[in-house]
Amino acid sequence: MGLFAHQPGEQPATKLYAGVTREQGTTRLIFWFVTVVVAWIVVGRVQDHFLLQAKWSQLNSVPEGLTVVGTLDSKDYDHNMFRIVTANQTSRVELTEYGWNTIFDEKNGPLFQPTIGDSIRAVQKIDSETCYRMLEPYIRAGVNKLMGHGDWNAGVTAATPITIQVKSGKTFTPTVTSLGALLKTYAPDRDAKPDHEETDASEGGSGSGRQVDHGLPIPADSLIVTNPVVLTSGNFTSADLEENPASVFDSKSYKVRLNLTPEGRSRFFQWSSKHENENLVFVLKHRVVTAGRIKQQMDVNSWDIGPIHDEEAAKELVSFVNSAKR
Repeated sequence: MGLFAHQPGEQPATKLYAGVTREQGTTRLIFWFVTVVVAWIVVGRVQDHFLLQAKWSQLNSVPEGLTVVGTLDSKDYDHNMFRIVTANQTSRVELTEYGWNTIFDEKNGPLFQPTIGDSIRAVQKIDSETCYRMLEPYIRAGVNKLMGHGDWNAGVTAATPITIQVKSGKTFTPTVTSLGALLKTYAPDRDAKPDHEETDASEGGSGSGRQVDHGLPIPADSLIVTNPVVLTSGNFTSADLEENPASVFDSKSYKVRLNLTPEGRSRFFQWSSKHENENLVFVLKHRVVTAGRIKQQMDVNSWDIGPIHDEEAAKELVSFVNSAKR
């Protein structure tokens, strides 16, 4: 028997080599798996960095299209400027009593006195549209203050231009006037007895600013020119509709999936990273169709909104987004 002959029970060299090879193969597989995961994380972080660092110009509202605005309502219920109210399968945005009293505070300047707020609310009885046109600069100032703008109240002066509708015969003509002129026109009659009667809450009421117990509903057209515009029609590529059948706990509802453009994805990611737990409101052609809360930072190519119980609103939203890209 040769010097290098295998003894009984010894592992043949080929089997030993095969075992080592298998172990090396497993090690390589784990190594490449870890490498791929790390690379995926790094690429994702780099991509997130560029999405967050991208500079975009301020978006303008699209009255005849789709405008998505923020409501800055992440604080506790009693300390938000706005709140979302859902009733009869529809949604609306209200300026809260806290928001009203925060805006109309004499500490903010001479034109922010509570009595001026009372005067503007009194215009509701005479001309609802003019009332909201006068209120818009104040809401915009309140929003700017919430967003930390240093010159947040600069847009509220006697010279602030206000466009109102003036009736001439049977037609209405847009006419530019000023906030100061309107405040003089609708100055309260100091000899008249105070009127504390309130109208229905769905019309915003007409009592003093300190009586806005149920909030003041803000029309969609006012909302898109006072609140921050986060996304518009051009930031979406397409939309899909999913129907959820009724159950024991809920009626039939819908989920809308909105697919974002690269710019839309970046804008949405940037907004969600700083505005967690706030609502975004969808305004389509002069009406609020739905609202969705941002529950976390969202780096996504699409966004699911739902449940939406208004079938007409859900279908109209999907139809508009898809038709806009044809």
